[in-house]
Amino acid sequence: MITLILQFSATSVEMMKETTKSLLKAFEESLIVERHASSATRATYKREIACFLCYLESINEDVDTVSTQQLHSYLIERSENLSSRTRAKVVTILRVFFKYVCSEHMRKDDPTELLESIHLERKLPTVIDYDCVEKILGAIDTSTEIGIRDRALFELIYSCGLRVSECTYLKNTDYYREEKKIIVTGKRDKQRFIPIGDRAVEALERHIGFTNASGKKRIYIFFDEKGKPLSRQAVWYRLKFYAEKAGVEAKVHTLRHSFATHMLRNGADLRSVQELLGHSDIRTTEIYTHVNTDNLYQAFLKADFDKKDDE
Repeated sequence: MITLILQFSATSVEMMKETTKSLLKAFEESLIVERHASSATRATYKREIACFLCYLESINEDVDTVSTQQLHSYLIERSENLSSRTRAKVVTILRVFFKYVCSEHMRKDDPTELLESIHLERKLPTVIDYDCVEKILGAIDTSTEIGIRDRALFELIYSCGLRVSECTYLKNTDYYREEKKIIVTGKRDKQRFIPIGDRAVEALERHIGFTNASGKKRIYIFFDEKGKPLSRQAVWYRLKFYAEKAGVEAKVHTLRHSFATHMLRNGADLRSVQELLGHSDIRTTEIYTHVNTDNLYQAFLKADFDKKDDE
């Protein structure tokens, strides 16, 4: 049943009771005001809660009376064929929703308090070395307008450790040419000032100069044929194309992970990397120290193996 609700979520929302739709809308507004959630985050949360509210209607239950046991039953059905990470995300969204419900005095108790948390194994981010980054960037044909744009795009993502959305929504006014810096708006609308490497500056200047000369100056630095910001899907597709062409296994976020790892490997302190990445919690940044340790251990094993071969 939940699978059907998810497949036809848009139709299901339209068929909801007016009170339920109003609750969903109010919850989405709270994500904007209280959490400064991005549009992508709001879409994910809204979709999950819409699914949950449709489920409640299907069992003739309401938000103010649903029990922890009923939530548990919902999660069992909802979590079928989902990864542990996605299941944990669903639980988190339900917790946020019922925190909002209680804050609005729709009910006194929070039924999610007794839900068992899903513990995840800490997964190390995938990184690539300098040579692989160079191969990807070198696979971009800069004799074309798209190639010039893409070179600037991926040089900037790697040089500054940007998230995809942070780069695609960069405006021309966010670029400080003299200072060689950009202002980036990250999660929860937090802004940070980031220095740009010389190579990225060179690629960016070429891209901006080309678009200005061709009369295509827009609000955003990286735009599509309609002048709107490049979509995340478009950026993912472009990186996948160049990575396959270069014979390297990587995704867009791999460039961000690699930036952080390479910074730490070259002596940058953890706090500085935290600021550059826009992490609110330094424990999120600390995972890159484990990547470095793991890489060092693998290098040691290889060196030891090579030594035995020499003997």
